[in-house]
Amino acid sequence: MNNFKESRSLIHRNTALGEGLTNRQRQDARNFHITLKQWKMLHAVVDCGGFTDAAEYLHISQSAISYTIAKLQEQLGIPVLRLEGRKAQLTEAGRQLLERSRHLVRDAIELELFAENLRHGWDSDVRLVADQNFPTNILMTALRKVSQLGSNIRVSLSEVGVQQAEKTLFERTADLAITAHVPSGFHGSPLIEIEYVAVAHPDHPLFNVGREVIPTDLERQVQILIADSKDEKHGGSRSGSEARLQRWNVSNFDTAIEALCEGMGYAWLPRQRVEKWLEKDALKVLPIHQGRTYKTYLYLICGHSVRPGSSASAFADILLQSVADMERTKKDSRDPDY
Repeated sequence: MNNFKESRSLIHRNTALGEGLTNRQRQDARNFHITLKQWKMLHAVVDCGGFTDAAEYLHISQSAISYTIAKLQEQLGIPVLRLEGRKAQLTEAGRQLLERSRHLVRDAIELELFAENLRHGWDSDVRLVADQNFPTNILMTALRKVSQLGSNIRVSLSEVGVQQAEKTLFERTADLAITAHVPSGFHGSPLIEIEYVAVAHPDHPLFNVGREVIPTDLERQVQILIADSKDEKHGGSRSGSEARLQRWNVSNFDTAIEALCEGMGYAWLPRQRVEKWLEKDALKVLPIHQGRTYKTYLYLICGHSVRPGSSASAFADILLQSVADMERTKKDSRDPDY
């Protein structure tokens, strides 16, 4: 009698539990009848235009594909293909299923790649903050190399100033940082030397002084600064309200270039990033009497959470190699024996 009551109680509990299942839980518990292999065969038939070409593409027999597609339609309970001559055409239902199934197969591939990354000890996401003066072409080269790894690494890139870069490292919201200053407690690898030049529009008054430009000439002109830059010490020995009036802060490099091309002031910018405007004579290097150029180093810093063998570590190696390749190319181009 007690066993009977316990059984009834257990049935009631299980019934209540079943009624409490969410729709998501019910979906997760459902048995799947269609395999990824079946969806991939359907994709091949559609993309190749027929069973014969699909069989050749997949290196299997045509009968195997025909059987698989027939089984797929039987399990779905609706036709997805119809034959018109020798070509297989999608039905309306087939068109709707095709697009969603492509997402399904793509997600499955990404899931397997993610598992492979985990097996190698790699995280799939890399958060990079880069000084806005770091050469864009090198960054693009490194990103291209990452995409060719086939390891499903996703890079989140932000171009920031020095103070923002330091903040992200301390807050652990960045894995890698390219910046001109190595914060206390972090190790930075020298990455690249940046040469800065003072530039302005060719019609700017500074080109009409009839001699080399001196600091007092600069003090009378507007200096355009990119927000959070460290170039203020090259703008002259000004102070107080005069300095504030003669210095314009803009948010990014593109805005600075636009202001310069409109003749609104001068700015210290990386030579490599302004080279194309110099070549077109849209901008010109100021003939400053002393110190018309200056150089700083940018460092590559790994955050405290970066482990050896991780995606971030792999990307750091790629960045270092990309810079080394560029420097080697520049050296070879200057070598008369090259």
